[in-house]
Amino acid sequence: MFAVATTNTASVSNGERSAGRRFDREHGVTTQAILFLDDLDPEFVGDAHAHATHYEPIPVADFRALVSALPGEVVRTSTFIDVGAGMGRALLLASTSPFKHIIGIEVSPGLHQVAKENLSQARGITQLCRDLRVVRADARLWTYPPGDLVVFLYNPFDEIALAQCIGAIVHSRLPDDRVHLIYHTPVHEAALRSFGYDELARHPFGAVFRLHGSGQI
Repeated sequence: MFAVATTNTASVSNGERSAGRRFDREHGVTTQAILFLDDLDPEFVGDAHAHATHYEPIPVADFRALVSALPGEVVRTSTFIDVGAGMGRALLLASTSPFKHIIGIEVSPGLHQVAKENLSQARGITQLCRDLRVVRADARLWTYPPGDLVVFLYNPFDEIALAQCIGAIVHSRLPDDRVHLIYHTPVHEAALRSFGYDELARHPFGAVFRLHGSGQI
């Protein structure tokens, strides 16, 4: 959706930034940056600037901790969706788990291009899922693939956009489809309540939910 993760930069420690730079060096990619939406293709992102503030990559350790909370059977049956894929770090990290497919949604043409380059040139990653791609789209309007989904959000936008995005996902599911949500920095968690959810795990930096709603058990 909106390509930019709206995190509080003060909450990311120097150690986490160092780990991010090390990740980039080891794997030959560029993901460690802080970029503001108004500086990123403002003519192409529509009203995204009203809902998001800046891009910052997910801390490596945080992502791994959140994904490890998912049941193994859920990982194997699900398509992983990164809403606001940025430069693609979460997609590369997700590829070390055996998801069926991995898709990033990115609205900024500039970030979308960087993510594509990172996916194509990354090295030294033991990938258990090699079906990775990133699409340039608005996550509120994008057609989500059928079947089970694991949706990842690094606090990419405000409460209004979050509700629109999750609503588009949940209401497009068939009765047997499952939706799990990984939400880092869940400042708008209340927006999930209209869909109903079970909390599966919580860390100081985020939580994992199983969502329920129309068309969902």
